[in-house]
Amino acid sequence: MMRARSRATRRTTVRLTGIRHRVQGTHDSFCAYYAAAMMLCTLRPEKDDDFDATHVARDPLFSNLPRPRRQSLDHAVATWLTTGVYFGPLARALERACDERSRFRASRSPWSDRTLDSIRDAIDRGLPTILGWESRELGNHTVLVIGYDRIVGRERHRWIRALDPTRGQDVIEWGQLARVATAPADVIACTAHDGVRPDKLTIERDRENKTIRSIFERFDPTRNAWQPLVVRNP
Repeated sequence: MMRARSRATRRTTVRLTGIRHRVQGTHDSFCAYYAAAMMLCTLRPEKDDDFDATHVARDPLFSNLPRPRRQSLDHAVATWLTTGVYFGPLARALERACDERSRFRASRSPWSDRTLDSIRDAIDRGLPTILGWESRELGNHTVLVIGYDRIVGRERHRWIRALDPTRGQDVIEWGQLARVATAPADVIACTAHDGVRPDKLTIERDRENKTIRSIFERFDPTRNAWQPLVVRNP
C-alpha cells in the first residue's frame, strides 16, 4: 500500500508588502537614510510627500537629526554624505519626525539567534527593522528588513528578506552576515507605534517547495490584531 506524502509545512515565508522602495545614489553614503526613509513612510505614510521637498530643511530626517548647536544643517548633511551616520541619532531623528508618536531604539547587537528572533518578532507585528553591518567582504551597508524565511529542520540556514537601497529586494542568509561581519549588528527597531502597518503575506510550502497555504492579512489597530483578507489553500 502506497503511503500519501506528508503535506507538513517545510518552509514559511513572512513578508511585509506595499513598502515603497527608495534607491540611493551610486556615490553617496546614504544607505541608512534611504532605509530610514522607507521605514518612516511605511509607518507614517503622511510623511511621504515631505521627501520630495526642494530644501533640505524640510526633509523629515535631515531636519530632525540631532547635531551640535554650532553645526549648520548643510554641514551635517555633507558629513552624512561622506562618512555615514550613527544609528543612535538616526533613531532620534525618526522619533522627532513622528512627533514622538512612535518610538525607536538603536542598538549594537550580536549576530545571534536572539537578535534574529527579535527581528522576526517585529516582522510578525508588522514593523520593519533597519539593519546595518560592517564587513570587508560585503562592505559597510544598511538595509530595511521586511521579512524572513523559516525552514523546519534547517535552522542553520536562516534567511531574512530586505529592501536594499542599492537594488531591489534581497534574500540574505543570516549566517553569512555573521561570518563576514567585523562588528556587531547595528539595529533600529520600532518599539512603540500607534499608526498604520504594512500588510503581511505568509506563504507555507512543503518539502517539494509547493505552496500549501497563503494568507494575506491587514493590521487592525482598533483590535491590535491581524485580520485575514485572503486565504488560499491550493
